[in-house]
Amino acid sequence: MIRTLTTITLLLVPGLTLARPQLSQEHVAQIERGDVLEFSQKSKGTKVMTGKAIGIIKDVPEAVLYVLVGLDKYKHFVPRVTESRITRQKGWDTYAVINTDLPWPVKDCWAYIKLTRQDKAGRVYEAEWSMINGTMKSYRGSALIEPWSKDGKRTVITYKLLFEPQGAAPDSMISEGVRTVASTMVKRIRLRLKALRKYKKLPRGM
Repeated sequence: MIRTLTTITLLLVPGLTLARPQLSQEHVAQIERGDVLEFSQKSKGTKVMTGKAIGIIKDVPEAVLYVLVGLDKYKHFVPRVTESRITRQKGWDTYAVINTDLPWPVKDCWAYIKLTRQDKAGRVYEAEWSMINGTMKSYRGSALIEPWSKDGKRTVITYKLLFEPQGAAPDSMISEGVRTVASTMVKRIRLRLKALRKYKKLPRGM
């Protein structure tokens, strides 16, 4: 069941507070060696915990943002996504529909989501997105993308997710799946960027 919930929450992801928590020396050492940190925190109005993940990606912040906001490409690197398409672009807001093919006992689901990005000083980027309509109780999340190294060639991403499916699954089970998904998405973005670099598919200048 946890694997099923993990698959669901992988599909669509980031309005949650975007601030990155202060990291201990031990945590800094962990992400420096490639680990992805996982956390959970209480969320107002629900017993399901918000999942957080923090990890370093060996690429520039702009490239990480490019992959994250490319909702129409999720079908290429996010498991169980059968269709993902952008329906409208309005300024920094992106509207998209994502369809999924999920294993039993969870039914296939879809979500119409809105993603908003903000560009900050110092090559810092924020993204927040949430479900406008769909077959889930709720779905929302956020991502904070920041340079990790002085030369800007490494990026730290703080990824947060809150997801509640329809059904009677225990809140603790859902929370565990959500936390796992947040971590998995950081790893998937890493892999996606490696592939895009290898085949020279990133926009010119990144």
